[in-house]
Amino acid sequence: MKTTSKNGFRVLSRDEGEKLLDRQARRYLRMSGKEFARKWKAKKIKNPDRPEVMRVAFLLPFGG
Repeated sequence: MKTTSKNGFRVLSRDEGEKLLDRQARRYLRMSGKEFARKWKAKKIKNPDRPEVMRVAFLLPFGG
């Protein structure tokens, strides 16, 4: 369900957040969103400061 807050931001459901995380993890890192979240939490991502890693890491609150 697409909803927009009073300030114009789109609010994502948990499912939408998980799909967004998965899509971006696959695009930038060639792994699923679940795999990325697991590796991130275990500190097993090589060079975590890379821009492509940070792009995905910022999405963790939405679906990780």
